[in-house]
Amino acid sequence: MDKKEIAQLKLNNTKPTTLNLKLLQEWVVWQFPKKIANGFCGAVHPPLKEHGWFPAIIRPEKNEAQVHGHVAETFASPELAAEYVAANHQSK
Repeated sequence: MDKKEIAQLKLNNTKPTTLNLKLLQEWVVWQFPKKIANGFCGAVHPPLKEHGWFPAIIRPEKNEAQVHGHVAETFASPELAAEYVAANHQSK
């Protein structure tokens, strides 16, 4: 499976990548309080100044995030990335 490396983490190119939140300790993890797809709408940002936000589904009870690193482009804000998650996953 093809993967790309961002800030020392490998993300799938064709589907979301599930990562333990400990692996994202140097990333910014943004969670919006909207329940969706067995988690919450969110976004993650690598520790790279000029990089954009990846959409994510945050699952605090499992201590993990499903990072949508396969999207064609990153987003300018965590709100826009979370909107992508909300639009592409069924609400709970």
